[in-house]
Amino acid sequence: MLFGIVTGIIAAFGQSASYIFSRNFVVRFGSPILLMIYSQVIMGIFAALLLPWVISRSMFEETAVITPLLLTSLFYLLGQGSFFVAIREIEASRLSSLLGIKLLVLALINIVFLGQGINSWQWVAIFMCVTAATMMNWSGGKISWRMMMWVMLCCLFYSLSDIYARALVLSLKGNSLILRSLTATSMCYILLGAIAVPVLLAVKRSRGAFRAALPFAVCWFTAMLFLFACFAAVGTVFGNIVQSSRGLISVILGMMLVRMEMAHLESRTSSKALLRRIAAAMLMMAAIAAYTLASKK
Repeated sequence: MLFGIVTGIIAAFGQSASYIFSRNFVVRFGSPILLMIYSQVIMGIFAALLLPWVISRSMFEETAVITPLLLTSLFYLLGQGSFFVAIREIEASRLSSLLGIKLLVLALINIVFLGQGINSWQWVAIFMCVTAATMMNWSGGKISWRMMMWVMLCCLFYSLSDIYARALVLSLKGNSLILRSLTATSMCYILLGAIAVPVLLAVKRSRGAFRAALPFAVCWFTAMLFLFACFAAVGTVFGNIVQSSRGLISVILGMMLVRMEMAHLESRTSSKALLRRIAAAMLMMAAIAAYTLASKK
């Protein structure tokens, strides 16, 4: 349990930082698709460098890895595309917390399609996160229904990717959860990078865009290394509750950006709106404790 919580919080910090860099890229270059292409190529290189150090033949006693590998990658691409569209209009600190809606999506998928039970206190923790996400929507300018649709699509595709990411790690053989998680992450991003390379060759390339995509790629890839381990250790629902700590992290980072006068990345809000964002983020953090206690019953 502790391993899952620690890796989940580290992943949350990496994701929070990556959201800022993704918004910076989209604001500067106006193309979420270009960010996807550049970042996938960069992360594919990272993964190719990492894989030889963590993989072993004994992990592949069966071909069961193929389906979760392909589905994890597919749903990740769809989720990432939806996310990049949404972040064109929604500040990173707000969007980060709105992704707490993903918990409800994950819970419903687990119950309806995977036959997993969730007790009443676990439901309380899940709805605490969803309530916090709703509070975050009221903590600044109104978000259009069109953007909320992209947020919901992002939550759906990310949820499906999370489920298959856990399945991918568990399909690998071996005693080391860390090595299996690193191997699974590397395999996914090598595949995604290989898909992105021919697309990159077909578009107009820019050194400035490459440099702007690099910080996002570093933060996101690092976050994914820890996130795969978190899901394998504690499951996708609890893993996402731990991850919801990114809401508080993103609010803090947003406050820092405002102080640094970076209005293009994080708009200045009233004290009342800021307090509401902090309260929403803290409510999500409280859900971690609630779910942890419920899991022990």
